[in-house]
Amino acid sequence: MAVSTATPEAPATGRPGPARTARKRPSGWLFLAPALLALVVLFVLPLAGLVVDSFTEPETGLGNYASLFTDGYTIRVLGRTLVIALIVSVIGALLAYPYAYAMTLAGPTMRALLVTIVLIPFWTSMLARNFAWLVLLQDGGVVQKILTPVGLGDVRLLGTPIAVGISMTQVLLPFLVLPMYSAMSQIDGRLVAAGQSLGAPRSRAFRRIYLPLSAPGVVAGMSLVFVLALGFYVTPALLGSTRSAMIAQVINVRARELLDFGGAGAMGMFLLVVTLVVLALSRRLAGQNVAVTAAGGQPRRTGGTADSSAPVRPWLKVHTTIVAIILVAPTLVVIPMSFSSSETFRFPPDTWSLRWYENLFTSPEWTAAILNTLQVGIYTAVIATVLGTMAAFGLARLRPRWRGPVNGFLLSPMIVPHILVALVVFSAFLQLGLNGTLIGIILAHTAMALPFVVIAVTARLQGMDGRLPAVAASLGASPLSAFRRVTLPLVLPGILSGAVLAFVTSLDEVVIALFLQAPGAITLPVQMFNSITVQIDPTISAASSLMVVLVSVPILLAQVVGARRGKKGTR
Repeated sequence: MAVSTATPEAPATGRPGPARTARKRPSGWLFLAPALLALVVLFVLPLAGLVVDSFTEPETGLGNYASLFTDGYTIRVLGRTLVIALIVSVIGALLAYPYAYAMTLAGPTMRALLVTIVLIPFWTSMLARNFAWLVLLQDGGVVQKILTPVGLGDVRLLGTPIAVGISMTQVLLPFLVLPMYSAMSQIDGRLVAAGQSLGAPRSRAFRRIYLPLSAPGVVAGMSLVFVLALGFYVTPALLGSTRSAMIAQVINVRARELLDFGGAGAMGMFLLVVTLVVLALSRRLAGQNVAVTAAGGQPRRTGGTADSSAPVRPWLKVHTTIVAIILVAPTLVVIPMSFSSSETFRFPPDTWSLRWYENLFTSPEWTAAILNTLQVGIYTAVIATVLGTMAAFGLARLRPRWRGPVNGFLLSPMIVPHILVALVVFSAFLQLGLNGTLIGIILAHTAMALPFVVIAVTARLQGMDGRLPAVAASLGASPLSAFRRVTLPLVLPGILSGAVLAFVTSLDEVVIALFLQAPGAITLPVQMFNSITVQIDPTISAASSLMVVLVSVPILLAQVVGARRGKKGTR
């Protein structure tokens, strides 16, 4: 997904005071130095070390890379991973495109509802969603009961690639809907009507005009989902089996159990190369489509209405309803399950009780995991917010030729497959003695959360009039006073949003925490994961509901605060 980070520079005012102030501004590199140094130490150097290991462990040469294409088991795992990622991307696109199109046709109230439904998965813990699908897809579960009338009630889903694909599609669906809707909302709906006025049937006008104009959003969404699916670990580990393992599971076994960093590193490099190739092709294809759009006239924002004359067909209403149910299903399962008194994962519950909440808040294991999670999340949010905010201000002070490359480097942890980041950190921290410590988890989470802060603060800086600090300086304000009274209040919503995103990113992160776990350094997501894979503990249902609250409340509060500050700013 391409993220624009171009920050308009403050135009020259021609007044001596502001000009002198501008010359005295600290260099952008000074603001960028802490974040760049952190990423080099926590990410770049460990990644370079893993690359070296892939060529030297257990012996120097290309043996680890050769085994990727000669070992039968490895070939099957790589092929299965690529196929599942492709299927998830295609099926997700088929589900997302009509839903996004319906969002452009809907009125303001309905559109707001559809957008909220798309955002609900972002407010629900990844582990909670996977736990919900485990309950729904288990033998005798809701899905199997639905399939019984059509003669498919005996089909086993859990432990198969089908279950993995279903859950991954639901988890990644918002990453398809949002880019598609963004592209569609830029299309002038009158173009299709113009095509019809020239004699083209509506279906042909849609296919020849609307579909090509919305293609950049489709390409961006499918590419992003394909790349994310390649490195998925939690879903195949919980819903799949060893016979349907994906590459992330094999990397985990080779690194954590066999300590084969050479073989695991080669697999990680394969993932990274595929990721970079897919993103490069996506950018090229989307760029070509954008060029076609521009050649035909700059599309205007239509306020979300693709074609005011287009009727909302019944099939589109049915499709949108089904997709909405798919998006909210895990949340609707997790909360009722937490009030069950059963010691098995049964939905809907037969009897109701608060026993699992009692166990969640009285068990030493669970309470320690909750406290560890909050501690790691708070420290991560503080460190990432400070480094990310400074980096965003530094980017704004850089010359344009440096801004793009530096921004790309700052966002690189978002591009690299998550399992590879976990492998890199695990390999490096093992040598530094940081494995099994909360400090190690905090440092790793900081590297993952930093890009979100940079994006949030940079976006806010882009919307700020760069001349305001210069005007304050011309009126006699010192640089510090101008920053405190002018710049900071305007950028504060972006800083708060970045802090919330950093906190939530750490709160819901499980793969890195799994790699770095040890007694005394177990977070709530890791405890939840272990309660399914190591020992069956129904307390996970209450923990899943707690995670929904811990993830959603900060996001909702940030939105409320941002909306109130926005209203004050318009008065």
